[in-house]
Amino acid sequence: MTGVLEGQSEETETMYDAVDPEKTDDNEVIKTEASLFSLDMLHVIKDAQAQHGLRHGDYQRYHGYCNRKLKRIRKVLKFRMGEKRRVTPKKITESLFSDPRYMLMLLMTSERAWSMAMYLKQEATQEPRKRHHMVEKMRKAVVHASELNKLCEESEKVDARTKLEAQAYSCYMSGILQFELKNWVSARDLFRKTQTIYGKLSDAMSKEEQPVYKNMVDEIDPNIRYCAYTIGDQSAMDDLMHIHGTGRQDPLLAGKLDSLIAASRERKAASMSEVTWRNRTIRIKNNKVRLFLIGVKDFDKDLSEIDEKDHESRIEMYDQVLTECKDALQYTREDIRTDPHSKANERGVKVSDLQFLSSYLSYLRLTKMIKRNLLMVDQLQAKAPPLLVTGAGDEGASGDAGRKGPKPTDFIRLYDVVLQNLSEVLSLPGLSGDADLQTEIDVQKRAFQAYRCFYVAQAFVADKKWTEAMALYDRVLEHANYAIKAFQSMDTEASGEFDFLQPAKLELLIEAIAFNRYRVHASAVLDGVKDKPKNPVDTKLPLCDRLEDFVDDPAISSLNNKKPNAKTPSMTSSFPPPFEPVPCKPLFFDLALNHASFPSLESKLGQKQQKAGLTSMLSTWWGWGGKK
Repeated sequence: MTGVLEGQSEETETMYDAVDPEKTDDNEVIKTEASLFSLDMLHVIKDAQAQHGLRHGDYQRYHGYCNRKLKRIRKVLKFRMGEKRRVTPKKITESLFSDPRYMLMLLMTSERAWSMAMYLKQEATQEPRKRHHMVEKMRKAVVHASELNKLCEESEKVDARTKLEAQAYSCYMSGILQFELKNWVSARDLFRKTQTIYGKLSDAMSKEEQPVYKNMVDEIDPNIRYCAYTIGDQSAMDDLMHIHGTGRQDPLLAGKLDSLIAASRERKAASMSEVTWRNRTIRIKNNKVRLFLIGVKDFDKDLSEIDEKDHESRIEMYDQVLTECKDALQYTREDIRTDPHSKANERGVKVSDLQFLSSYLSYLRLTKMIKRNLLMVDQLQAKAPPLLVTGAGDEGASGDAGRKGPKPTDFIRLYDVVLQNLSEVLSLPGLSGDADLQTEIDVQKRAFQAYRCFYVAQAFVADKKWTEAMALYDRVLEHANYAIKAFQSMDTEASGEFDFLQPAKLELLIEAIAFNRYRVHASAVLDGVKDKPKNPVDTKLPLCDRLEDFVDDPAISSLNNKKPNAKTPSMTSSFPPPFEPVPCKPLFFDLALNHASFPSLESKLGQKQQKAGLTSMLSTWWGWGGKK
C-alpha cells in the first residue's frame, strides 16, 4: 500500500535521498546540552514540509519523504521491528532511550501517518470510503504523538522546551482528529491549549526563532473560530468572513469555510428582495444574484481591513469578485431571454427591471475593473523609478540596464482600459438620460486623460522627442486644470460614487509637470549642442594651415609622455615649400635671319659617284636612276 501511494520506484527514492537536506542534519536539530536531550520539533516539521511537497499541497510526496527518513533513522539506531518475514512491534522505553534521535523517529512516524490522512482527505471528495481510512490514519498519528509526549514527560533526559513542544504537538494532532470527528468542544479546547503553549514559547525565544511559533499561532486561530461558530458563537462569523477574505486560512478549513460562508449568504439573501440604484428600485428574483450582491457588501468591508500596500492580496480579491459578477450577469441574461416582457422597445419605452438589473451588474463589474486597474497602476508606480512617475530623481537611475522596471507603455495600456470602461458605463441601457452620471464620468475621463498624456510624454522623452513631449505636457495641464475646476463645482455627495481620482492627486501631477518642462527644455538644448554637425579636420595638413581647429593628436601626447614607439607628430609647416610662379627674363628673337640670303656652295660639295653593276646598267637603259 505504501509503495502504491508513494508512486515512486527505488531509483527515484535513491535520487531523493541524494539531495535530501535532512539526511545529514540530525545533529543540527538535535542538541545535547548538559546531558539533556533537545529537539526543535516545530522547526524540524515546518522545514521538512516546506522542502518536500507541502508548499504545493503534495501530501503524497511528503509521506514518501517521512517513510525514507524513518528507514534511515532506524538503520542508524539499529532499531529493528522484527525480522524480514515477521514484524514485531517494539516500543521505546526509558531504558532504551539513550539517543535523542529516538524522539525524531517518533515524530516522523506521527508525521507519516498525518500526511497519509491528509492525502486521503483530498481523495475523499471523489471516494467517500476513503474518509474512514483517513480517520484511522489520523488516530494512528495521534497514538504516535501521544507516545512522544509521554516519553518526553516521563524522562529526565529531556529539557523543558522539548517537553513543551511535544505536549503542543500532541494536542495539535488530537485537535485535528476531534475536528474531523466533529467534536467541536474538544477540538476547540485542544487547539486553544496548543495555541497557548506556542504563544508562550514564542515569547521566550529569540527574534530569529519567534516567526515560526507566531505563524503556528495564526494558523490555529481559524480552527478555533470555526469550532466556536459551530458550537453557537455567532460573533465568530465575522472573524471567519475576514479570514476567508484575506486568504489566510488553514487547509483543514478550505472546504468547510466556503460552505459556511455560502450558507450565511443564503440566509441573508432570503430577506433581500430589492435594491435601489440611480433613484430606481429593482426587484431581484434570482437567488444567485442576491448572493452575489450580498457578497459585494462583504467585499467592501473585507477590502478595508487589508493593508493598502499589499497590492497582491487586494488584486486577488478583485479578481474573485469579478468572476462572481460575471456569473451573476450570465444568470440575469438567461432570465432576460426567458422573460417576454424584458425586451426594451427601441422607441423609448422604459427599460424593464431585468434589463436595468443587468445594467446595474455591468456597472458594478466596470467600476470594480477600474479600481483593480488603478491598483495595478499603484503597484507599477511602487516598482518604477522616480524619474518615470513624477519626473524627479536621477536620470541615470531610470536608464539602469540591470533594473528591469515598468515602462511608460505599461501605464498607458492600463489607462486606456480605464477610459474604455468609463465609456462603456455611459452606453449601458437605462443610463442615457442620466445627466449627473454623464457629468461625473466626463470629469473622471478628463482626469485619466491627463495621466495618460503624462505617460505618453514620458515615452516621448525616453525617445528624445522633445517637441512632442512639451506639447503633451501642455495637454496634461489643460486636462488637469479642467478636471480640478469641475471637481470644485460638483457636489461632494453626488461625486462620491465616482471617487477614482481626487483633486489632490491632480495637483501633484501639475507640480510634476512644472519640473518636467524645465528638464525636457534643458535636455533639448543639450541634445542640440551635442548633435551640431562638425566639419572633419584633415590632420594631414600642417598645423599652420589649421590653426582654428583643435585636434587632440595622440602622436604629440605620446612624445610628451616619452612613450616608446611614438609616432612623428604632424608638421608645423610644409616641407619642401610648394612651387610658386615667378616672372622670367624676356626672350629676344633674331628676325633678320629670315631675310638674309647666303651664297651657293654646290661647287664645293663635288659630284656624286655612280653605282657599278647590272642594276646600274639596266636603270641607265630604261631611264632609271637618271639625273633629274
